[in-house]
Amino acid sequence: MRPPRPILALAATLTALALGCTDLGEYALNEGEVYRGAVLGTRDPDCESGGACSFIRRGFAAETELDLDFVPEGLASNPGTLSTRGEPCAPTFEDEPLLPIAPLAHDALSELDFPGGDRVRNLVYALRPSRGPLAGRDAMAFISLMRDGDVEVRILAGSGTSDCDPEACPALATGQCDFFGVFRLGREEL
Repeated sequence: MRPPRPILALAATLTALALGCTDLGEYALNEGEVYRGAVLGTRDPDCESGGACSFIRRGFAAETELDLDFVPEGLASNPGTLSTRGEPCAPTFEDEPLLPIAPLAHDALSELDFPGGDRVRNLVYALRPSRGPLAGRDAMAFISLMRDGDVEVRILAGSGTSDCDPEACPALATGQCDFFGVFRLGREEL
């Protein structure tokens, strides 16, 4: 026997409210904390013979770490900054502000979702670095707030077809190299 329509409607409304009203305050950092983690992607053994160095990593050296200073109460105005460390050339990001994309507040893309149920919310931001190998270029940051309290960040700049060696500093300095990196971040003390 099926429940009456008003009960189904109420159940659907309550489910939507429960999923949409997640308090993001638990992702706020304490004083002296940062979200930090290394780029994913191992070095392919064929890399030295001209093969791709990593199928999920472009531009970022294997030792690159990303720091995210995240401000959940500023999602629409000042959500935080990104910095990288451990790169053999210049840092890709140095306290680079995450730039909210105003039209996303009114677009279905703001509800971007990835397969799997481990993500509480996904956020999309623009980056416009003023220094480093991406100076003057537009990049995108896709930030996933995970149920376990960690944060996953994907950085994208370019189409991914210009795969420069991340240790070839002159090539990176041309500003023509593409970047793609996936970082899994956890809270750490500075």
